[in-house]
Amino acid sequence: MFKVMILIKRKPGMSKQDFIAYYEQQHAPLGSSKVPNMKRYVRHFLHPYGNDVYAADAEPPYDVATELWFDDEDDFKRGMAYLTEPETARIIGEDEEKLFDKSSIRFLVLEDHETDMTALNAAERARRG
Repeated sequence: MFKVMILIKRKPGMSKQDFIAYYEQQHAPLGSSKVPNMKRYVRHFLHPYGNDVYAADAEPPYDVATELWFDDEDDFKRGMAYLTEPETARIIGEDEEKLFDKSSIRFLVLEDHETDMTALNAAERARRG
């Protein structure tokens, strides 16, 4: 699987609630309809959190971390090519203007490393006896 993450800040003056509602009801369906080879499209809306150890920022630098999943990098490139077709670029661009601070958008390729918690927990239980 080839995955990218897009970090995005909402348009200035837009509430977080309005941002989430518009993204979910308008932009996500529009975006998913324009990239037919995308396998998964996941939005992680970010909210400040703090506790005794970690301070909560009043306003995070991004409002959403969006994941796009493809079979491989070539499929990703083909998917992005759909978005550069003139009519699609116009439609998506106009919608993004209503929603995003476009200067904030950052694309990142994800390289996953996962800890096997089942094995780790079993080893810890065995160590405790």
